[in-house]
Amino acid sequence: MRSKKNTNSEKRHVSGSPTAVTRHLAWYLGIPLVLLFCIFAPWQRTVNNFFAPYLSLNNAAGSLLADQTMKLRSRSALAEEVEKLRKQNLELIMQNDQNKRFARENRQLRAMLDLPVAPGYDHVACDIVLRDPWMWESGFTINRGSRDGMQEGLAVIAPVPDKSGKAVLLGVIESVNKYSAHVISVLNPEFRISVWLPESGAVGFLNAGTVEKTSSGTAAVGFLPANRTFVLNELIYTTGFEAAIPAGLWLGSLESIAPASLPFGNRLYRHGAMRPAGDLERLRSVIVARIKKTPGTGQTGKADKKAQ
Repeated sequence: MRSKKNTNSEKRHVSGSPTAVTRHLAWYLGIPLVLLFCIFAPWQRTVNNFFAPYLSLNNAAGSLLADQTMKLRSRSALAEEVEKLRKQNLELIMQNDQNKRFARENRQLRAMLDLPVAPGYDHVACDIVLRDPWMWESGFTINRGSRDGMQEGLAVIAPVPDKSGKAVLLGVIESVNKYSAHVISVLNPEFRISVWLPESGAVGFLNAGTVEKTSSGTAAVGFLPANRTFVLNELIYTTGFEAAIPAGLWLGSLESIAPASLPFGNRLYRHGAMRPAGDLERLRSVIVARIKKTPGTGQTGKADKKAQ
């Protein structure tokens, strides 16, 4: 009897352990949840399919009402609406173009602040107002004249320095009116100026010393010493010999150089071609290096009539 009681007590102890209780609870709760999910999922899809047309009815009704309203309007009203929208689009396009122009001018003005100013000069910003289609790269007209202190022979430089911060010479002022001035560029055969090639240590003259025609977009460089060794693409600068043009302005790079003369040729000079540093095709504005007024007199220094 005692052993039987002990066996029953052990069975009751095992069945009443926490592990067994957990299994029973998981079994009793898991089965209803599985059944509930199996029953609810099809009903959810059914409910969604049933109410979907009613939920989209509001959008369909709004679209239909708008279409009917459009049909009820007259042709003249529709035409007026289209014209109104066209004008609004045109105004937005013009406003966008104006914002782009302001942004470009802002970047250009910021770049002008980085331009190095030669001693005795100040900078005057000018816009290009006229160009000759047949001589596009030879010169242009700016919107500054004698009332703004413009003089013949003043240097005209690019509004933005190059990547290394050097100022680029584009040309000089040829003639001046009260409200405008005409500029000849470095590609104009009439523009003659002394140039310096620091790498070879030579001094020459732009658009002088040769009768050979250079390639398009280049200017002739003449009177280069024949006893110097020149390197292609070496930089060319102004010398400062001209009264109204500061020294050290970048003109361009040496595109080509004529071979050295033969011994029996007895030639003292060589000639070459220069590729301008400035982009003369897409210019819209320039900077004029104006000579500062002499203190106490209010007069500016005398500039050469032409840089020769």
